Amino acid sequence: MNTGPYSDEKTQQYIEKEFIPLKSQVNWKNRTELMKTFSIKWTPTFLVQDSEAAVHERFVGFVPVDDLLARLGLGKGKVFFNQDHYAQAIEQFRSVVEQHPASGSAPEAVFLLGVSEYWKTHELAALRRIYDTLIAQYPQSEWARRAMPYSGISP
Repeated sequence: MNTGPYSDEKTQQYIEKEFIPLKSQVNWKNRTELMKTFSIKWTPTFLVQDSEAAVHERFVGFVPVDDLLARLGLGKGKVFFNQDHYAQAIEQFRSVVEQHPASGSAPEAVFLLGVSEYWKTHELAALRRIYDTLIAQYPQSEWARRAMPYSGISP
């Protein structure tokens, strides 16, 4: 991970501060146990895991710095969300949207931000805000289409 976006100092600092990075050797002819365990088929493969080794986010390949930081932030938010820490998930997803609005992960972060707000408050308006935000900012995204059922909720 010494090339492309991974050589960026800001990226390296963020990874070192927020994660416990593991770099492993790859042997395509004689696959390592890590490669087998995590079904590694291409490099780089990123897994965002919790302290119990459950995978909450997975992505493959080189991505630009902004997208990489957004995906890592999204993964961190998913850890909080899946562990029912909705206030922390909200903060993390909001950070992804605010700091990386042009990234490919931003629409998913908007969606999960609204779902986290719903689980925290149980207010249906949070689901409607997902739809409104995605239609306004990311109308062509898959996540806007996924939010369509919320369009019928009163604002």
